[in-house]
Amino acid sequence: MALLAGLATYAAFPPVNLWWSALIGVGAFMLLISGRRFWAGTGLGLLYGFGLFAPLLHFTMVGMGNPIGWIALTLFESLYLAGLGGTWSLVSRLPLLQGAARRGRLTRHVPAGAAGVLFFAVLWSGVEELRSVWPLGGFPFGRLAFAMADAPVLPAAAYVGSAGVGLLVALAAACIAHAVRSVYERRAVPVLLCAVLAAAALIAPRTLPLETRAENGTVRVGAVQGNVATDFEDAFNRALEVTGNHATATKQLAADVGPGSLDMVIWPENSADLDPRDYPASATIVDEAAQAVQAPVLVGAVPVVDDIRYNDVLIWNPGDVSGKTAHSYYRKHRPVPFAEYIPSRSLVRRLTTQVDRVGIDMLPGTGPSTLTVPAVTQGRDVTFAMGICFEVAYDDALRTGVAQGGQAIIIPTNNASFLDSGEAAQQLAQGRVQAVVHGRSVVQASTVGYTAIINPRGEVEQVTRPYTQASLVADVPLRSSRTVADRLGAAPGIILLAGAGALVGAGILSRLRPGRKAVAAAGDRRRRR
Repeated sequence: MALLAGLATYAAFPPVNLWWSALIGVGAFMLLISGRRFWAGTGLGLLYGFGLFAPLLHFTMVGMGNPIGWIALTLFESLYLAGLGGTWSLVSRLPLLQGAARRGRLTRHVPAGAAGVLFFAVLWSGVEELRSVWPLGGFPFGRLAFAMADAPVLPAAAYVGSAGVGLLVALAAACIAHAVRSVYERRAVPVLLCAVLAAAALIAPRTLPLETRAENGTVRVGAVQGNVATDFEDAFNRALEVTGNHATATKQLAADVGPGSLDMVIWPENSADLDPRDYPASATIVDEAAQAVQAPVLVGAVPVVDDIRYNDVLIWNPGDVSGKTAHSYYRKHRPVPFAEYIPSRSLVRRLTTQVDRVGIDMLPGTGPSTLTVPAVTQGRDVTFAMGICFEVAYDDALRTGVAQGGQAIIIPTNNASFLDSGEAAQQLAQGRVQAVVHGRSVVQASTVGYTAIINPRGEVEQVTRPYTQASLVADVPLRSSRTVADRLGAAPGIILLAGAGALVGAGILSRLRPGRKAVAAAGDRRRRR
């Protein structure tokens, strides 16, 4: 049953995309682990994690070509839910939650039930926040918020961020679970109250106002998807093939809209397989494309300096065949552990030689989280918040760019490694959520898809088909005001971590306190009735 609950939670995420399935999965998980002994709860949490993360992270096996990384990452992420299962088994046996010890219909069930659903939601959200920030910067894939791009709760993201949306969804799931148990126990009052609270958590956010209008005009951008051959590793090894694909698509874009009609053109991450700043042949191809469209082109390149790689998005101005003016760039701040660099390489190599597939480690950039681009048709500069590929999953990474003056968000990405897995669809959903969190339009440019234009309400206005050569054109609204979520910053996540930590401490202390066996036995008798 724990595996099935995990699978139900997975079904809420793209590509299955049944957001309401998270309520079933998370609620069932709560019921399964409530009142269990510690190790039973831990084991059930581990199984639940496998059910959720094994299919969700299957794209890592597609990208690596073998299951080692997929199994390791699935196991590691599942350990967080194992900890959640074990901890909730203790917390759910706290005297405060043992309603059977109280007298009177309301005092027996309502306070204990209300505390129970709130405690579970806080504990879930605290664990989710922990794994999203630690270790090595965390791994936010699988946050409940990223399953809610089509849910009525999404507008809450502008007020409480991804962490707060996850809390609301977990709270609704816990309410539904408590209502189901109350139906079984023939208690009408908790059923009614839980239904009202779940509806409020999920549906009330739909009424929240979202400021999405252009505050500083618009910029007309082109987003190019040059496409990559399905033998993607060989394609990137065939010098200038990927660069040529994007140049061809850009020239077609220029023919479609006319030279000089766009403010800028955005290419994806790794769109220049050889850095045009270092390779004249690559510079010639990029410059021909820029001259054809008569606009600056944002180009993804990976420079190697002293046996260290970086991941850059640089500005290429038309006519700069030497690359002398391509000094403005954004350098990725969060390289992906075990994909773009290997932590503790010598130690990990003892476990698998697959680490040598990453021959040169990538280091993080230290510059701003923005890129200022000339809008050539308007004669002004526009600052964008930047995130490359997986950085779209991190609220704080994009929040920094917005705080530094980003008026829209640009996400260049390279999804070629993941073929027809669910990774690209998951990333698109993350971009939709981040658009609402930060109150900014998002322009995502991918080598193979999805390239998309997302408005500040999280709605996809345009999107390409995967594995096609295509381009999009949009007038992107520019905004300077900040959402409540951005003004709160990391506070919601910190509060949830602190709350979860307090619950963990309370659960442990309760287990160590004299008389705990009697309290646990009382809870067992209540569940049997």
